[in-house]
Amino acid sequence: MRKEATNVDRYISCAAAILTLACSSLAAAQAAAPTITRAMLVGMYDGGQMEVGAQLVLKADGHFGYELAYGALDESATGTWEFKDGAVFLTTVPAVVPPRFVVESDKPDPRGGLWLKLSNGPLMEGANQRVYLIYGPKDQPDMVEVAEDGHVPFPGDRRPTAFLLEIPVYPVQGQPIPLTGTGGHLITVRFEANGIEDGVLVMPRRDLELILHFRPQGSHTAK
Repeated sequence: MRKEATNVDRYISCAAAILTLACSSLAAAQAAAPTITRAMLVGMYDGGQMEVGAQLVLKADGHFGYELAYGALDESATGTWEFKDGAVFLTTVPAVVPPRFVVESDKPDPRGGLWLKLSNGPLMEGANQRVYLIYGPKDQPDMVEVAEDGHVPFPGDRRPTAFLLEIPVYPVQGQPIPLTGTGGHLITVRFEANGIEDGVLVMPRRDLELILHFRPQGSHTAK
């Protein structure tokens, strides 16, 4: 279930992510034995469903591994887990850092307006980069698409004071990039994937409108 991975050490901050015990196998175990123990949870779980590949491994040494493939999204995480109050808590190690765009250069451009270049290529093949144009604290931003030549159109020739590049697939908002002066700008940015937030034997992914149901696999043991 690997694509060209964006790794969540890149995209899932499971810091205190909760897995509630609602798998059918665990419910059966609970009916047979009143108390679910930590040792009973150790093993590999399959959370796959239509158009979704997902896997969770809870190891006896207290570490976990998690992977999700959903459409254009690939994410993975590793860290530690603990069982407390009927839930499994996952904590990524190391702690994740939100993804961001970093400005590499901002040069005057005689063509006027705003021109953008992404130094490490498009975030999604075949899709134009979206940009939100910001005007003032009480003004609604405009959403536009960057043209193939890098030009960013200004609706109604209205000049923004800053802009925000959209990070597709992931519900993460970066920091606005200021647009100073009245002349043209050629701005080169770099995308740093880093880490994204959220993630959680039922794991709600509200950001993706998904609920993952992890089912035990194989012998249900992992070292």
